[in-house]
Amino acid sequence: MITYTDSFIIWTIFTVSSETLTLIFLLRVFFHVTRDKISNTRLIFAGFFASFSTMPYVWYVFPNLADWTRGTSVHYSEIFAVLLEALFYRMYLKTSTKNSLIISLVCNSISFSLGRFLIMKGLWFY
Repeated sequence: MITYTDSFIIWTIFTVSSETLTLIFLLRVFFHVTRDKISNTRLIFAGFFASFSTMPYVWYVFPNLADWTRGTSVHYSEIFAVLLEALFYRMYLKTSTKNSLIISLVCNSISFSLGRFLIMKGLWFY
């Protein structure tokens, strides 16, 4: 039997991986940030830390914050994650506020949408 904590661990690995890869792609391909400006190690750490640090709030805090439906909890927790991760990117990667928000929104949208797609297609069972 898969517990809520088991699902949290699996989804955290999925989220951290997809958001980190998206972050690297965005900065290297879309924003043309070179390795001399931001190293791969720094990008990997940024992607890992940003998404890993918000996952407990998304899974454990927001669902228990108020008597919300699951949809309402997801809505507010995703807004929280996007804003907090954007702030981290702004401070750690020194990207502009606008670019930090874009990066965070895209990273979170990709991981969320990809997860929903995998569930919908029956390719993910957690």
